[in-house]
Amino acid sequence: MKRILIVMLFLIMSILLIAEKLTVFFTNDTHGAYLPNTYKTPSEELSIGGYENLYNVISEQRATIPNTLWLDAGDQQTGSVFSSMVYNKTIGGAVVKAFNLMGLDGATFGNHEFDQSFENTLRLAKQAKYPYISTNVVHEKNKRPITNTPYKIFTKGSLKIGVLGLTMTDLREKVKIENVEKLNVLPYKQAIDRYLDELDEKTDLIILLTHIGFGADSLLAAQLDNRIDLIIGGHSHTVLDKPKLVNGIYIVQAGAYLAYYGRINLEVKTDRIVNSPETETCLYYVYPTLTLAESDFSRFFKQTTAMIDSDLNRVIGYTDVDWKPDKYKETAVSQWQAEALFREYYHKYKPDMAMINCGGIRKSIPAGDIRMRDMQEMLPFTNYITVFSCYGRDLQKFIEHNLELMQTKEHDIVQTYNLKWQTKDFLNDNKVWDIRVGNKSIEPDKLYRIVSHDYLTGQAGKYLLFKPVKVVYTKDLILDVMVRQVEKQLGKKKL
Repeated sequence: MKRILIVMLFLIMSILLIAEKLTVFFTNDTHGAYLPNTYKTPSEELSIGGYENLYNVISEQRATIPNTLWLDAGDQQTGSVFSSMVYNKTIGGAVVKAFNLMGLDGATFGNHEFDQSFENTLRLAKQAKYPYISTNVVHEKNKRPITNTPYKIFTKGSLKIGVLGLTMTDLREKVKIENVEKLNVLPYKQAIDRYLDELDEKTDLIILLTHIGFGADSLLAAQLDNRIDLIIGGHSHTVLDKPKLVNGIYIVQAGAYLAYYGRINLEVKTDRIVNSPETETCLYYVYPTLTLAESDFSRFFKQTTAMIDSDLNRVIGYTDVDWKPDKYKETAVSQWQAEALFREYYHKYKPDMAMINCGGIRKSIPAGDIRMRDMQEMLPFTNYITVFSCYGRDLQKFIEHNLELMQTKEHDIVQTYNLKWQTKDFLNDNKVWDIRVGNKSIEPDKLYRIVSHDYLTGQAGKYLLFKPVKVVYTKDLILDVMVRQVEKQLGKKKL
């Protein structure tokens, strides 16, 4: 009897000492990239990415790997027709449906999940069959996490994996103020510390799922202790071929737009990762794959893409120059859009000038046909036209700030129309002069009317350095305005 007990005890101890294996798949900043993109290398052209290829490659691997977990680090939304269309009464609802059917286990919020409205954000989370884990985005009044899921515990084999979710603290600077005005974003470590003790007691492994950027992930890792094992990051679109080890914590990130998916193989024993993931490749191209047997996902994907193709491949105009946006300088497309906005509202509001932020233009359109799909993807944000005024004395400070941003690239610049000035060697003298609206010199105490949109109005402290006065909010979407102007100005041109 004693011998039997000793053998049983030995077997139990042996089992406890064997590391449990876990494969974690990860994605981030997919931005509705539902179709493959073509990338050029010195030796070849690669067609990679897209939801269908991602689904096939992950499903095939999951069928043969015992313990898997797939986590997404935010910004599933904004960037394609697939993410800008209304599905299930929600902008971006089709993206959530796709990830539901692909079998995503959990996600956190990126800034682009808040692009439309807070109500839309909550509808996205409600429609997801996976949890949106949000540790540091809380309601302003009661300080509760907005999804009531500050952390999630997943059971895989004998392992219990705790996941916390973080969104960037400067969220208010990335989206329209009204979308997040009733929310607070807690500092990262403060939010983690609210739950870390209880989560550590319940789990064998703790993962931070973050949308704060690789630099912020590295700084945060340096402040944490060994209860945190892995950070899956997003936002900075960083391509990390192998995990980075910072203060004993592994950090991974998979670039953007589904060029890559991530896979990290872990061996966990006594609450620690005991293998050396930093020596192994963790990113893989989302190569074209053979379609698997028909599934709920494949049926949904085919139906949705067919609907998009039939509705949005309509040619609405033609451009004889490449429309290639740049956040940090004026381009042909930003100049055209600012002038188009001015022309659209000239008779109704008699504006003196127009302003748009260059970062709101999100897609290049090569010279040739302009399709409805192109416009949807170029202008994916739900921005409404506003008209406001400022004094002439405000304009010099705004111009100097805008020119400085061209150099520092702290954030995107503002494209103007019908506002002119002189400058020389701006980096050294930091001055502008001979400021004109049209052909007339500005008058310091005169009010000038500006047509723009509500994102720029709401972020005036960041972009304009003056407080807009006499603000008029319209119900006109900038996308609708630009489509009308393309059809009016460019619709009759032919190849």
